[in-house]
Amino acid sequence: MVRVIYRWRVEEGRREEFIRWWHEGTLRIRAHHSGALGSTLCEPTAAGDHLVGIARWETLDDLTLFWQKPGGADFPAAVMESAEILEEVHHLTEED
Repeated sequence: MVRVIYRWRVEEGRREEFIRWWHEGTLRIRAHHSGALGSTLCEPTAAGDHLVGIARWETLDDLTLFWQKPGGADFPAAVMESAEILEEVHHLTEED
């Protein structure tokens, strides 16, 4: 399994709209891309204009195929500042 940590800087006043965009996009990706296991959206505890998404994929190959043709649309009021790929070593969290 792999995780991808995305960090977005979101324009002031557009946070709720971004959350809806992320939610709909995550559902679409999970439904239409092999190996997509969903994503969690987080907000840093320190006040700021960032949101962090942590996506989970079955394999790096699945993620690579997705990145070649992601589909969808960018959110115009946010800038993705980073994306870091991590290989899961050991997973002990409970899932819903």
